[in-house]
Amino acid sequence: MARSFINFLYLILVLNLSAINFSYADSHVDSCTITGGIYDKTQVIDNGYCASAPSVYEIIAYELYLCTSEPAAPTTTTVMDLSNCYKNWELSSGATLSVQQNATVDVPGTMTRPPNGTYTHGVMLIDNSFGITASLQFDEAVTDQDGNSGVYCGTKSGSGTYGTGAVPSGTSECGASEISAGKFTELLTSFDSGSFSGTAEGENLNGTSASIKGYLIDTNSYLAENDADVDKLIGAATFASPVNFTEATTTITMSFNVGEGMSMYNNGSNRIVFGSGPFQAIISTD
Repeated sequence: MARSFINFLYLILVLNLSAINFSYADSHVDSCTITGGIYDKTQVIDNGYCASAPSVYEIIAYELYLCTSEPAAPTTTTVMDLSNCYKNWELSSGATLSVQQNATVDVPGTMTRPPNGTYTHGVMLIDNSFGITASLQFDEAVTDQDGNSGVYCGTKSGSGTYGTGAVPSGTSECGASEISAGKFTELLTSFDSGSFSGTAEGENLNGTSASIKGYLIDTNSYLAENDADVDKLIGAATFASPVNFTEATTTITMSFNVGEGMSMYNNGSNRIVFGSGPFQAIISTD
């Protein structure tokens, strides 16, 4: 089963020249049907899939680049060509970015102001694991992966792998009363569970000219050839509007369209699975 690479949860990353700050902004866009705060069971169980925003979305980020042209994609024998890109943030050990509505968190690492110029693309290196936390209510009873049913469901504390021939177990918990959600961490080793897919792409995002490409890479930063190769993930975005740096620029504002921030789907046995995915970046300057 292939999962769509693009979702509708937006995050805001404000990179001041003296500090890095991360905050959430409500996108007002959601692919799941929600009426009065209640989700439509049909989309998830009968239709098999829908996407929504979790309460908390977590990634681990390592590097961020701004590029003056589209970087050449990595192959199984070459790394992504970043010769036209400028690394403006990094933390080699990884920065865990755990984001929730109306909250901000300082991001450690080293940020460097890009040279003045026009940047049309962005690249971020992140870990291939994603943490999601969510608690919600359906209009009809839904069954979790352990066989419990109820109109209330949420993510269950734990971890699992989404990859070739693998859909994680133990992601969901459902019952007759509101669920106290735990964080489920998903390891992504393929964009398709039917057969290995190391690449994914979304175009014309939200009716704009923006697009995003995702690449699962190995320890050499080459495109991974199978699930066992996968070490990290590269997200490469084409901006709908170029980002301009001048002498007057003091702040970079970046918004993320974060893959399917929370995907919900039928595991094939009419039981709900929660999952996650990568993102698109949108940048502006002040």
